[in-house]
Amino acid sequence: MSKIPVIIDCDPGVDDSFAIALANSYSGFDIVAITAVEGNVPAVLTRKNALCLCDTLGLNATVGFGAEKPLVRPYFRDASVTHGESGVGTVQFKNPIKTPDSRPAWELIYDEAVKYNGELVLVAIGPLTNIATALRRHPDLPKYIKKFYIMGGGTFGNVTATGAKAEFNIWVDPLAAKEVFEKMEVYMVGLNATHSAAITEEDFDEMISLCGNDPKSNLIKELSKFSKFNSLENGQDNHIIHDALAIASLMNEDVVDFEDYFVWVEDNEEADNVGETVIDFNGQSGKPANCHVAMKVNQPLFVQMMKNMCKFYNENNITIN
Repeated sequence: MSKIPVIIDCDPGVDDSFAIALANSYSGFDIVAITAVEGNVPAVLTRKNALCLCDTLGLNATVGFGAEKPLVRPYFRDASVTHGESGVGTVQFKNPIKTPDSRPAWELIYDEAVKYNGELVLVAIGPLTNIATALRRHPDLPKYIKKFYIMGGGTFGNVTATGAKAEFNIWVDPLAAKEVFEKMEVYMVGLNATHSAAITEEDFDEMISLCGNDPKSNLIKELSKFSKFNSLENGQDNHIIHDALAIASLMNEDVVDFEDYFVWVEDNEEADNVGETVIDFNGQSGKPANCHVAMKVNQPLFVQMMKNMCKFYNENNITIN
């Protein structure tokens, strides 16, 4: 079976790091590029983290640097309380060895999509600024994308400024999300799905015990320890490994059940629900479905996939100098 060419657009990010590690453990993927965007932490950190994750995991993917701020609104709130000041919890990365591609993320995404002639799968697990920019510059991008998955949105939110109606990734750049939903067929893995796949304290303990002591395993171990601590001691949602579920749903179709609806994004900055992915459950808009919405999750299967990832890195340890 030929491998699926995949680009992961991300804002690493503890859960992004889990997601990239999970994708790298799957033999069915050819991860051709990792593209970084502002989001969980500022772009200067997400860029470094993307490079360092490739170094640590031995991931031979092109890294592209993307947007430093949203399309029009300022970047005025990160998620460092959840992800740590560096974005990757207690992980201490050295300066990266890998260097970025000369092309900005949106050009890299388009070039690879054309190269793979409609077979590329694009997974966006951060704000959608890079994707919207690619669409603005290359309106024909959708015809070169086989499937487009996001972690974002959902049936409820987690940004208190909007009355918990908006999810963080969408809220950071609602205009970008609006444009993307209008132009792309989206597989949306949102908060209602990711919360259903939460990791328990016992699961974290088992994940930690399954890790070895090589650099790859130590990365997973540190991410797991931080996630366990920050959720249990500080009340953050690190027990919900949001971005990894989006990757898992692509790896195994039995993990998530999708239902088709029309979804639009509120981008009016004056609206109290700015950033909300509004799902037309009852068909009142009269518009055709544009989104596959994750509704049901096989939590035990997802957790087992995370544990299998830990085993993979323990059994396939290669020292990174």
